[in-house]
Amino acid sequence: MKINKKIALQILNECLKTGGDYAEIYYQDSIKVNYVRRYKKVFAYSKKHVNGVGLRILKDNEVVYGYTADLSSKNLLELASNLSMGFDGKQKVIVDELKEEKLKNFNKIKIPHDSWDTNKKFDYLKSAEDVAYSYSKQISDVSLTLFEEDEHVEIYNSEGKIFKDDRVRTRFGFAVVASDGNQFQSAFEGPGASLGLELLENCNSKEMAKKVAKTAVDLLNAKDGPSGELPVVIGKGFGGVLFHEACGHPLEGSAISHETSPFTKLYGKKIASDIVNAIDDGTIENGWGTENIDDEGVRPTKNQLITNGILTNYMVDRYTSRRIKNTIPTGSCRRESYKYQPTTRMTNTYIDNGTSTKEEIIASVKNGIYCEGFTGGQVDPSTDQFIFTSSVSYMIKDGKITDIIKPVSLVGYGYEILPKITMIANDLERAAGVCGAASGGCYVEVGQPTLLVSSILVGGKGE
Repeated sequence: MKINKKIALQILNECLKTGGDYAEIYYQDSIKVNYVRRYKKVFAYSKKHVNGVGLRILKDNEVVYGYTADLSSKNLLELASNLSMGFDGKQKVIVDELKEEKLKNFNKIKIPHDSWDTNKKFDYLKSAEDVAYSYSKQISDVSLTLFEEDEHVEIYNSEGKIFKDDRVRTRFGFAVVASDGNQFQSAFEGPGASLGLELLENCNSKEMAKKVAKTAVDLLNAKDGPSGELPVVIGKGFGGVLFHEACGHPLEGSAISHETSPFTKLYGKKIASDIVNAIDDGTIENGWGTENIDDEGVRPTKNQLITNGILTNYMVDRYTSRRIKNTIPTGSCRRESYKYQPTTRMTNTYIDNGTSTKEEIIASVKNGIYCEGFTGGQVDPSTDQFIFTSSVSYMIKDGKITDIIKPVSLVGYGYEILPKITMIANDLERAAGVCGAASGGCYVEVGQPTLLVSSILVGGKGE
C-alpha cells in the first residue's frame, strides 16, 4: 500500500508521543534495471524492486531511526510506537494537518525508459561493442552496461509538509580490456545523468568505444611511471574525484559535527589558494546527483563551499545543523534507500572554472605528469590521507605531453593539496559516480577543470 494523509498523521503523532520535536516518514518505491553485454552476447539482465518506509524522530541532539518493508497500517504504527520509546517525555508537537508542497522540477525527462523495448536497448549496446572489437585484435574483452532507475519518493514530516518526487536516472558503462599475451590493460567510461533514454541518443557511443579501446591498447606499450614529489596536472571531469574524497567528505556535516574533519572550526578561514572556488550544487538541471527534494524534505541549494580559497560553508542536514552552530540545512541529506538513516552527503560537487587554459597549464610544467583519468581512490578517515590511482596518465617534458605511462598513485592530504593548486583552466566538466558512505551508495557527480597541483607524492614503478 501507499501512504495517505490519514495514516501519515497517525504515524507522525505516534512518533512524537514521548517528546520528540521532529518526525518524518520516508516512503520509497524504486525499480532498477541492468542490461549487460559481454563476451559478444547478452550476458545479464536484472530487475530490482525496492519498496519500503523509514521513520526518523529527532529530539534536541538525539535521533532514532527504523525501517520496514511491511507497509500495513498496523505495522507502521507499531514501528512508530517502538521508536518513540527511544525518548521519555510527554508529547510537545502535535501534527494536525499535512499539505503537499510544490517542487521545482530540475530533471525533465524526454524519453522514458519504457519507450524502447529490451531488444532495442541490447542492440544499442551491441553497436558500440562491435566498434570496440574492430579497433584492434588486441581487444580481449568488452563489457557494456545500461543502468536505469525509476524511483518515486514521498516525505511526510511533523512540520505539516508533504513532498513527492519522481527520480529518473540513466547510465551507460563501457569497459574494455586489451592484451598482448603477457599483460592485460583496461579502460572505462561511464556517462550518467538524471535523464531518460535521451542520454543514449545524445551520447556518441561509437566514438566512445573507439576512444576507450584505443586507451586500453595504448596502455599495453606504456612505460612505468615515475616516483617522488612532482607537479601534477589533473584532468577535467572525473579528476574531481580527488577533491570529492579528500576534501568533499571532510566538509560534510557528519564529519564537522563529530570534529573528525581537518576543516573543523576553520569556517571563514583560508584553506586553499586564492583561485579555488568549490561548489556542491544540487540544482544543476539533469545532474546525476540532482533531486528535486533531498531525502529529509529540504530543497536543494547551490552551496558555495570554498570562495577564493576561504571556507564559506559546510554541507549540513537537519540533524547536523543542530550540532553545528549557526548553520541551516543545505538540501544535502541523502540515503541509498529506506533501509538507511539519512545523513549529509554530496550531490554535484566540483571545483569551478579558472582563467587559464589547459595548454597554458601544460606549458608551465617542465617535468611532471598529466593524469587524464582516474579509477577512484580512498581516504583513511583516521589520518585523512588519500591514495588515488590515475588510470590514464602521461609524462610532461618541457611543457609538452609526451609518453603514456602505466597507472600511478597519488598520495597526500586534502588540506595540503588545496593550497598547492596554482593554476585552473576554464574547461569544467562533470562526471557521474556512486559514493559509498554511512547512508549507503548515493549518486553523485564530481567535476573540475584541468588544474595544476604544484607538488604531489607520486607512486610509480619508475625512477
